[in-house]
Amino acid sequence: MPNAQLPTKGGEQVTDKERYIAIKTDTLDVLIDTQGGNIVQASLLKYPESANDPNSVPFQLLSKSPNNYYVAQSGLAGSDKPMLQYHSVQANYKLTPDQAELTVNLVCTNCKNVSIKKQFVFKQDDYLIPINYQIENHGNSAWKGQLYTQFQQKKRIPPRSLFNISSYIGGAISTQDKPYQKVSFDKMGDGISMATENGWVAMLQHYFLSAWVPPAGPYHFYSYGKDNIYTLGMLGNPFQVEPGKQYTSQVKLYLGPESMDRLKAVAPHLDLTVDYGILWFISMALFWLLKQIHHVVGNWGWSIVIVTVLIKLAFYHLSAKSYRSMAAMRNLQPRLNALKERYGDDRQKLTQATMELYKAEKVNPLGGCLPILVQIPVFIALYWMLLESVELRQASFILWIHDLSTKDPYYILPILMGITMFVQQRLNPPPPDPTQAKVMQFLPIFFTALFLNFPSGLVLYWVVNNTLSILQQWFIMRRMQLHFNQKNIKKR
Repeated sequence: MPNAQLPTKGGEQVTDKERYIAIKTDTLDVLIDTQGGNIVQASLLKYPESANDPNSVPFQLLSKSPNNYYVAQSGLAGSDKPMLQYHSVQANYKLTPDQAELTVNLVCTNCKNVSIKKQFVFKQDDYLIPINYQIENHGNSAWKGQLYTQFQQKKRIPPRSLFNISSYIGGAISTQDKPYQKVSFDKMGDGISMATENGWVAMLQHYFLSAWVPPAGPYHFYSYGKDNIYTLGMLGNPFQVEPGKQYTSQVKLYLGPESMDRLKAVAPHLDLTVDYGILWFISMALFWLLKQIHHVVGNWGWSIVIVTVLIKLAFYHLSAKSYRSMAAMRNLQPRLNALKERYGDDRQKLTQATMELYKAEKVNPLGGCLPILVQIPVFIALYWMLLESVELRQASFILWIHDLSTKDPYYILPILMGITMFVQQRLNPPPPDPTQAKVMQFLPIFFTALFLNFPSGLVLYWVVNNTLSILQQWFIMRRMQLHFNQKNIKKR
């Protein structure tokens, strides 16, 4: 980690009017602290805090508030370097619609025998901020320094659900050996020290992230924690500027949504911060399909419905095999009950007679389970894709659903899901064990209560999936029942 006096929350006492520079674009509203030239506040103008409140403020990503401290820092470190003080000719900047980009120049005011300019570049419809350093040595000896980029953030505890499911909040780094590694707050506090040729450093939360992307070259990751404030950063190799010479360097800072298309364009492997879990390759394929459908229908809710239909079609034959097995088991239920009455407590004879019946009727009691097990990875991948996609944040569907990423305000979808589960349960053969049968009766109620606070986009998927399953199961069981009745008539 740097040995210099890195910029933190301290510094020379000046008024806020003199200390901070405000910049506003079509996407970002940021505040730069002239003590160190760091971005200490950033709001995302296209992402309001609440979709239902017309007066909602933009989502705040970075904050200098002590209660929610989270800042992006970069500078020139060295054993003899004080915290650099900067000055700008304006206190307020605004990127107008007719401007392609806006340049904000900060000039060092406490640099001896050297001029240092820190330049921020803001562009239309962009969350990436290139930051250029221009150093010119006017002294008689070489000027030495090291470029560093880091985040400082107060530790945050992610909200927990009933099953401990929540999005990751913490740091992440990328190296030439491991393109994506999570660095939790606890790990930051323990201290990391790692060399890399290329990479980036980021801080993640649900839907949004900040990331430093330094220029190509060897770097060193570092971290530490103090007073519940955790630091994660990268330190470049030492360089020197000879008398009368100039040195330029550029780092890039991304402050915005976890949009996969944007992140791919910023840096290699940065799109991996959209964390779809262990089945990410399936989730990415499903998200690609969801996006293609959205380009056509223009509504994320209907896109989810169509994707669910396509998934059901893809697994139609597997599901049909499962439902045929269930239908066969249901038709055999009276004969299985007769065997129980006949053999009573003689488990050995009952098991033998049951297996003979299965063999005679060519029924596999596990046939209803195995096809479902094959589909589970796809369902899990779809779950995480819907949970982590920022595109669904505050995306409306129909009528009362104004945000697919939050719970149904009137709990209509969870109730419909519970009803569909109940109908499905009635179509399935009852469990042979009476205690198990009673437990199964409460499952629709349990899952309805569980899904009350789930994102409505996820519940929408389950409602559509269950409804399609009911229709397919009813159709197959009806055909199986007709076949079973005709078979019995021929036997008579």
